[in-house]
Amino acid sequence: MLLATFASVMETIGFILLGLLMLMFMVVIHELGHYTAGRILGFKINEFGIGFGPPIFKRKLKKSGMVFSVRPIPLGGFCSFEGEDDAENDSPGAFEKQAPWKRLIVLFSGAFANLISGWLIIVIFFSAYGQILPSVRNVHADSVNIGVLEPGDVFLKVGGKTLNILEIADYNDAFSEAGDTVEVVVLRDGKQVKLTLTKSTCVSGTYDENGNFVADYDEETGEPESYYGFGFTSVLGAVKLPFGLALGRSFSFMFFLVYKILALLGSLITGNLALSNVGGPVTTITVMAEAASGGLQTMMYVVSLVSANLAVMNLLPLPALDGSRMVFCIIEWIFKKPVNKKVEAAIHAAGFVVLLLFAVFVDIFRFAST
Repeated sequence: MLLATFASVMETIGFILLGLLMLMFMVVIHELGHYTAGRILGFKINEFGIGFGPPIFKRKLKKSGMVFSVRPIPLGGFCSFEGEDDAENDSPGAFEKQAPWKRLIVLFSGAFANLISGWLIIVIFFSAYGQILPSVRNVHADSVNIGVLEPGDVFLKVGGKTLNILEIADYNDAFSEAGDTVEVVVLRDGKQVKLTLTKSTCVSGTYDENGNFVADYDEETGEPESYYGFGFTSVLGAVKLPFGLALGRSFSFMFFLVYKILALLGSLITGNLALSNVGGPVTTITVMAEAASGGLQTMMYVVSLVSANLAVMNLLPLPALDGSRMVFCIIEWIFKKPVNKKVEAAIHAAGFVVLLLFAVFVDIFRFAST
């Protein structure tokens, strides 16, 4: 009994550590984006570190003079630029001495790297494991679409809109918004086929385990019940996509994902989304640990989602985030004069404290509400 409990505890700890490593991977990718853009544009970089805490490994690169370090706390990483937030540093490669447009590129490149990495993971995921899509299970015998639709057809587009599924509502909305006819694109035998579906009056019912249709009857009249629709039943599931199709659909999926994140933020601001649905770092690590316990498939999917979320959040114009720093660069570019660096530093410092307190608060509030 004690051995089983100990093994369970160690397994949980292992998943948490793996979750932390996944989170660190995404943060390091973010910092690599800053680093790569900085190197290309001639910024002087003092140190690139993986993890936090006292260094357990350090090496100075002879060519660039940059220090590469590895640190024991797996909570992310950093890219330290020469003269960052120091307007008095006169080094030619100092961050604040570079043109505003160069700084904008460097600041944006962290989020861009997260989007690119998330996109690459999605391409691999769609090819290896499949995208969650609806497929036709049965076409009703009295449907006008019999002979048009076939069991196994996978819906890719409905009414000209690419179908991306993060929740069941995304699928339901696609057909509920359709009129009497709708054009769809389905995947059939590895090929994309364009079809026109038509609504008609069909007998409602379900299919038994043997695939036989069982009609629904009105209890009062004893007559079969009917509905006005497209006359098919469907099922949601992962569908492996050919690489070319996975590549193409991955772009729309990432745009859809960013839209969903922004929509959720909007719902939070307007009060349509409860604060208990938001999480901070503890919630993120918990989600990552749960993803790790679900295997490589779940890990890849969650990493792509969190990567997109990390990119969007960092581009928000909130103090201490890259988005806010970009705003100050734009102000300097427009007015040809930087904002007082002491004022800017104070704003970022205050913003960091507020964001940290908010992250802690939403975690406490979330766990207290469950």
